[in-house]
Parts: sequence; structure tokens; C-alpha cells
Amino acid sequence: MMFWSSKSGISSKYTFSSSPTFTADPWSVYTGRPKSTSSSSPSKVSIFSFDKKFFENYLLKYGIIKSKSSSQDKNLIQEGYEVLRKQVNNLAKLKHPNILTLIEPLEEHSKSFLFVTEFVTGSLDIIFNTSQDNEEQNFFKDYNKDQIVIQRGILQLVNGLDFIHSTTNSVHLNIQPKSIFVNENSDWKLSGLGHLMKLPQGSNTDEYSLPMYDPRIPSFMQLNFDYSAPELMLDHTLTCKNDYFSLALLINFLYCGENIILRSENSVSQYKDEYSNFERKISTLSWDKVFIKLPVKLRHCMPSLMNRDIYSRYNNITDFLESEFFQDPLIKTLNFLDELPTKGNDERLVFLDGLVELLPDFPTTLLQKKFLPILLDLLNQLCTEKNLDLRCISRNVELVLKIGSSLSQLSFHEKVYPVLTHKINFPILLKKSTLSLIENLKILKDSLKLNEFLDIFLKPILNFVLKENDSDSTVIRQEKLLAQLSLILECFDFPTVKNYLLPLISTLFTKTTSLTIKINVVSCFKIFIEQKAVDSYICCDEILPLFKSMKTRDPRILMASLQLFEVLPGLIKDEVGLVEQVLPLLWSYSMSSTLKVEQYIQYSNVIEKLSEDVKQRHLKKLGNSTDLKDLKQGNAFNKIIDTPIAPVRTDMETQTAKNIKVPAIHPTKKTATPPLSASSIPPKMEYSSTEIPKRAYSQQQRTVNTNLQGKDRVTWNPPLNLNPAPISPVSNNTHILTPARSSYATLQQQQQQQQQQQPMVTSTNLQNSTTKNELSGLAFTSQPSISPLQPMGTSSKFPPGFSIPLQPNRKPDNAMANLNSFNTRNDNSASLI
Repeated sequence: MMFWSSKSGISSKYTFSSSPTFTADPWSVYTGRPKSTSSSSPSKVSIFSFDKKFFENYLLKYGIIKSKSSSQDKNLIQEGYEVLRKQVNNLAKLKHPNILTLIEPLEEHSKSFLFVTEFVTGSLDIIFNTSQDNEEQNFFKDYNKDQIVIQRGILQLVNGLDFIHSTTNSVHLNIQPKSIFVNENSDWKLSGLGHLMKLPQGSNTDEYSLPMYDPRIPSFMQLNFDYSAPELMLDHTLTCKNDYFSLALLINFLYCGENIILRSENSVSQYKDEYSNFERKISTLSWDKVFIKLPVKLRHCMPSLMNRDIYSRYNNITDFLESEFFQDPLIKTLNFLDELPTKGNDERLVFLDGLVELLPDFPTTLLQKKFLPILLDLLNQLCTEKNLDLRCISRNVELVLKIGSSLSQLSFHEKVYPVLTHKINFPILLKKSTLSLIENLKILKDSLKLNEFLDIFLKPILNFVLKENDSDSTVIRQEKLLAQLSLILECFDFPTVKNYLLPLISTLFTKTTSLTIKINVVSCFKIFIEQKAVDSYICCDEILPLFKSMKTRDPRILMASLQLFEVLPGLIKDEVGLVEQVLPLLWSYSMSSTLKVEQYIQYSNVIEKLSEDVKQRHLKKLGNSTDLKDLKQGNAFNKIIDTPIAPVRTDMETQTAKNIKVPAIHPTKKTATPPLSASSIPPKMEYSSTEIPKRAYSQQQRTVNTNLQGKDRVTWNPPLNLNPAPISPVSNNTHILTPARSSYATLQQQQQQQQQQQPMVTSTNLQNSTTKNELSGLAFTSQPSISPLQPMGTSSKFPPGFSIPLQPNRKPDNAMANLNSFNTRNDNSASLI
């Protein structure tokens, strides 16, 4: 943003941008701000600027003047400057609330005129002119044009004109949309006093000399014929009633958006024609039909403002204010509002109480721009008085916050927040207007940043009401504040609730002597649980102990506690906590003699339901899938048999093993064994269990070598089994080694018994015992024995599907060495598989 710099007084005091906010012919209006920060200076002002160079070049361009140096041309230029000087000087002389307020007088420079006024947002020409389509019109398109706004604006113009007429005995002569400004409070201000004419002293009329009109001359130097009275233009009569006619034309413009009555183009002859047409319309259509767009109550006033006969008009402009059009209660409210700071406290209170009911009837824009500034100023005034009027302060705060709720957060922070938090105001508001603050906590929350709301308003209010307040209205304030708990919980996080809010409310529960507050606190605890603002541990450790120590047994608080206990199972999932803390409280409270039968039954129902829930939870925890309720009803059997059978899982390894194809074992016919010669009969073999090696069990194969008498031997090479079975007798003096399932100790015991019996195995008996080829599950064969050291690939005559696992050589001990040497020397040994 660019700022002008100059050595003038205005430029040294104010800063303003290089582009104007709007234009009001012939002025360019800028928004300025004072450089000083004093409290008395306004925050914003309007700076009016007139470009001399542009004006003079305009006169040269259109041939109005030939040069700037000739005396005649200089007089014309100075004539225009004199109109501007007169306008500003009259503003300085006329001080009225409905006349534009001058702050800095006119400054004349070689290139410009400057003066400063109160801040204005635009002129009626820009705001209400629907026939224009420019940037300024679009900027003000959202301006409020409600009926009440126009009514109040007309009222203010009438008050301003009455001041000019009665006080200065002058005629404005320039009532038109360009000369009326609107400030930021929606107040309408009269300006354009460059053509103000003073009447002779003691006379109501005067003769007016109408200057020659030159269409080339800028419009600000001449009267606007379209808003001039016929007696002035046609009869050259100057009177205050000239302004009545101009006011009526302005009213028509406000409701129609343009002047459709007179379009003279500043020509006297054309003005006569236009006015003649207007009179014919009146005579044929009547006043009501000509001004059909105006409100009904206002149409009746138009003849008294525009009658051709000036003596048929209102005698005084204030007579217009007595019409029915201005008797609206809203208008009267606005009138009293302007005088509110000067009224007494009793009148203020009556007005503020009534304003609470009428507030919704006013447009939001008017509330923000008109009511709010006045109420804020009044609040500052009330807080600085020696005798504080608490009722006025509370009602004022309520109205300020309700109107402030329609503001944006930024606007609220700029306008309302500084007044509420002022170092003088806030302590008074906290103590004397606490209820108004509590009832409007939501507005404060929505209109401020969260940290500002918490630190500046919410926490101080909580501390004051719940902990430090001991006045007569304590119960009411605490009840109102506890009712706002849901809103408060939205602002606090979990640690703040645990460490700040819950202890504050718990302390109130234990210390208060009001049963109403106790019941409200119980309801607050229920809200804590329902909104999950606390967890089960906080509930069991901090909330439930408060009820254990509660001595009162009033049925009202007992029933409020019952509602709390009903929602506890939703938070406390551990049945131990329910059994140890909740159920005892329920039983204790239910046995109170203060309860009625219906209330006791309600307690009993809750106890039964909670007990049933605890049973179900505990059964589920123990893993019992049978529902206790089903068992009672006899449905357990049906429930079990109706349970779908789980599919059998298939072991892939077992399935694969079943698919392996193994050749079947077919019996073969044994050929006759040739008789043995005497020399080939082996000697008698004896078996001694004591000769079994102690290390006969290996990781994959166990070999038991039994010494026989003679050269024959029996060798047993079973698969790996660490639990050998005992040796079973097959026949007299004959033993067979079978796969063992007992321990090795059992085998040793049997070996000792066999050593005492000294069983002997002969070759004859061996042959007899092997005729069936199977003894006690062990098959004998007369095939040559296969030594553990036999290399792989050696032919074997075992039945199909049988094999003997090979064992790596181990270093034998002495006993095993003897057995191995014995086995090596005998090739025709018998093998036992």
C-alpha cells in the first residue's frame, strides 16, 4: 500500500492510501488512520481531496477558460474554489449529530484541497442508485436497505434539516444523493453545504437569483435542477420549504433507485416541461399511484412535502416526524438509543430490558453498526461509575454478546474483545455479571481463539464460580455453569480434564451443602462417563470413592446416583471393579429407608442386570462357552448337537504314505533240505545272556550277538529301539529275542535270570523251531547272516519290502571285539530278523 507524504498538517498526522475508497463529486474520499495512538483520536477517518490541476485542465480542455492567467478565467476558477471553501467552512460552523462531522479544517495547497471528517463508508448515490453499474456500486451492493434502515435515515435527515432551518435560518438547497453520507454506524449525515443560503433575519422567504447555467461547467458549481423545488426554479422564491420538496424527491429515489419524477438535464425550459408532466400525473392518477413503490404510510406524507403551493406543505419539517410513518416501535427505539448515554440508570435498565425482546426485529447490519458501538461505550461508562448498577451491566453484557455473535471472529476480536477484557472492566464483569458470561459461553467460544477463550474467560469463570464464590447467588451460578459441562468438555483435552476440571468438580461435591448442586455434580459425572472424558481407572479411583463417603440418603440424590451406576458397565469392563465397588454401593443405597417401593424396585432391577452381566463376563473369561441362560432353559443339549462338525484335517504326509505302492509278499514253497552229514552238523550251541555286550544299543541299529557252543551262532539285527523287550521262551531250552518295549534295566534283569537257567540252543532244536518260519512275531531264516560290515550292494535274500539299515563301524570294546572276531570266522551262521 502506498501512502502520500507531504509537509502539510493533515499528511503529517494521518496516513492514507494512494487510491480513493469512493468518489463524491467533486471530492475523492480516502480512508485514513491517525498516526498518534491517543485514546481520544478515532481509529479511522475519511480524507477528502480535490485535485486543482485536474479541475483547471478540465476547464481548458472543454474551452470553458482560455488560459489560467486571464482575470476572467481566474474569476471562474476561484468561483469554483469558493464553492468548495464554503462547503467545508459550513461544516465547521454547523455541529449536529446528523451533519457530517469535520475533524480537520480545509487545507489549501498549490495542487489540492484537503480536509478530514469522521469515517464514512459511502454516499447514498453509490449505495442506492440501481441505474449505475460501476465498481463503487458493486462494492456497496450488500448494504442493508431494509425498511427500518431507510426510515431511520430519513428521520436523521429531517433532524439535520430542522437544525439548519431553525438554528441558522438557512436553506440547504443541495438535498440530493451525492450530498448525503453514511458512516460506519449506519448513521446518515448531511453534507454538500456549498450552496447553503441564509434567509434574511425575521423573514421566512427571500428572492433567489438563479445563475446562468452552462452545461460545460462542473456540476458541483451549480444547483442540481432534478432535486430542486418548482418555486425556486420557476418563481425564484427562496424558502426553507424548498428543502421539503427536495427531501420528497430524495425519498422517491431511495425506494425506486433513481429519480423518475424530474429529468431536466439542468435546463430551465426542460424542467418546466417535466414538472408539468408530473402535475398531470398527479391530477389523473392521484398521489398514491404515482408513488406506488413507497410504503403506504409514507405515501400520505408526499402531498404535504411536494404541494405546488408552499403554504399547503408542512409548516415545519418536524411535523413530518409526527406522521404515522415514524411511529414504528423500532424507530422509537433507535431514537432513544441515540440518547441512551445521557439517560439515568433506571431509564437505561427499562430500555435494555425491552431491547432484548426487540433485538431479533432489527437487521443484523444495523445491530452491528449502530447498536453495538453505543452499547460498548455504555459498558465502559457503567464500569467506571462509582455506584455500579449491576443490573444494567449484566443486561448490557448480554446484549453485547448476542449482537457480537453475528460478527466474524476478526471483527469480534477488534470491537468487542478489548472492551470485555479491559483491566478495569473484566474484574467487574467476572464478579457482577457472571451469569451473563456463563449463559453466553458458546458465543465467546465461537468468537475467540481457543487459547484466548480458555485462559481469559473459561478458567477464571470456573475458578471463581466453583471454588472462590461465596455470595448469595452461588447456587444459581454453579447450577448454570454445571449445565454448560458438555460445552466445557469440548474445550479441554484429557489431561486437563483429569488434572484440573475433575478435581475442581469433585471438591465442589464434597464441600457443597446444597443438595441441588450435589445432584447436578452427579449428573456431571454421568456426562463424564457417557462422553468418555474419563477412563475406568479414574472412575474407580476418583469418582466412586466420593459416593462411598457420601452421607446423605435423600431419595433425589440416590436416584440420580442410580442413573450414574447404570452407565458404569459401559466404561468399567473389569468384573472385579464392578463386584468390589459398584455392586456394594448399589446394595448399600438400595437398602436405604428413604426410598419408596418403586425406587427400591428400580435399584433391584439394576442390581440383577449388573449381576447377570458380571456372571456372563466371568463365564466368558473362564472359557465356558455354554450360556448360563441356555442351561436354565434346557437348551444346552440342542445347542451342542446343533453345533456343526468341524472338518477333519488331512495329514499330507499320511496321505502320501498311503499312496506308496509296495509289492505284496507271496508265500513260496520250500524245497526239501538235503540231509546233513555228520561232519556238517554243527556242534551244540549254548546261549548265555551274560555274554551280551553292554553297548549293544546304537543310534540306528542294535546288534545282539549270542555265543553258541560250536561254530554255529545266532545273530539278531533289529531296527533301532532303545527299549528292548524281554526274551520269551519258545520251547524247552530255547529262547527267542523279540523287539523290546521295556527299559534297559528290565533286559538286564532278564539276563540274570537266563544266566541262572543256562538255556542251551541246539542246531536240531533250531531247525525244528524254524520250520514254521515265524516265532512270536520274529521270522527266522537259514540264510547266511549279513554282517554289519557288509558293504552296500551285496545281494540279500530278504523278502520284498524288507531291508536292514546299515550302521557305521564303531570301535568295539573287548567283549564286542571277541564277538566280531567270532562272527567273522563262522560263515554259516543263522540270522534272526
